[in-house]
Amino acid sequence: MSAKYGVNIELYNGSNNPYKINNERPIAIIGDDDKLAQGLHLYNDILEALKQVGKGSIKDTLEDLKATGLHSQIVLSVFKKQEDQDDESDENETQNNKFCTNAIDELKKCEATLGVKPKFFLAVGYNDNGVHEKLKQIAAYLRGVYAIELNEQSESQINLKLQTYSTKTAIITYQKVIRVDKAVRPASAFIIALYAKTMSETEYGFSQSFSNRVIDGIIGIQDKVELIQGEDCEADRLRDKGVTLIIANDGLRAWGGETCNDDLFSSIHTYVIFYTAIDTIFKAQARAIDKRMRDVLKNVVDSLEAFYLRLQNNNVVVGFEITIPKELNSNETISEGIVYIRHNVQEMPLIKRIVNRIYRVTDYSQKLIQEL
Repeated sequence: MSAKYGVNIELYNGSNNPYKINNERPIAIIGDDDKLAQGLHLYNDILEALKQVGKGSIKDTLEDLKATGLHSQIVLSVFKKQEDQDDESDENETQNNKFCTNAIDELKKCEATLGVKPKFFLAVGYNDNGVHEKLKQIAAYLRGVYAIELNEQSESQINLKLQTYSTKTAIITYQKVIRVDKAVRPASAFIIALYAKTMSETEYGFSQSFSNRVIDGIIGIQDKVELIQGEDCEADRLRDKGVTLIIANDGLRAWGGETCNDDLFSSIHTYVIFYTAIDTIFKAQARAIDKRMRDVLKNVVDSLEAFYLRLQNNNVVVGFEITIPKELNSNETISEGIVYIRHNVQEMPLIKRIVNRIYRVTDYSQKLIQEL
């Protein structure tokens, strides 16, 4: 209680939350397991999760991640697989895909239930279109990246299938790879592990691409793809359509990262940069809501500029400009407590192609005479 007379001091925190980038990116695995209870489970490491699971697609995916040497929090969204004597029946597949989509929906409650928000999503082995759409929805909802696998093998079949997709958040694969223990597995979990490891290397690792990096945990490619440097080839054509490949080029490397039929973001790299920034801004500006405008607005703008300056100094963005445009902020909107802040931001581009122009000339012939 304050004194009745004399000088009193009251201290309040008038600043916003700091613009702190969250580098915790748990991996969510959606799949079947014959031991764990249906629902959500959280483990602090892959090895810890492997000790608790039984047989099923979740264990297979965990083994893929283990082979890469990745250390990450793991969220499991478990469902019970329907099986009968005819395990490959269409009815079973339809029912299990339905179970899978329900398990993906469960992840919307993940932060409230487990206190974490997954940023990578895997449902290895479940390739139904409905599953893909649910993965796309949860990735948009939680601002993350998911991986899907195509069953098609030929370039023409893949091109036809890709016409049905439009996504900026998916790593699309079709190849099978040979794990270090000789098991043949889909490539998707290995690519996700590579991306997760790349992001975790530094505070600003989210601005790095997973493409053209050696993949740990595999010793071969079952579905090989044509790659010819400097020539039109199958790998580049598929990459341009949004497929991520695994190529043999001084090691087994990821090759891709482009998005599929998305007009806003041409690469997952760009999407991740902007949605990491959006996540950070959401959290930092939350404290400003329901505060008096004159008390906090300048601080909001100053903090934004400081945040983008950090990104610029760490080569995440090339440049930026923060404004409060008069044409967007009318007397009416301001009196209603609505403020529009415009962010003009350019991310640091990736080098996609180096063009060496080599000219054969005869200009230096006289050097031969001079040397005599």
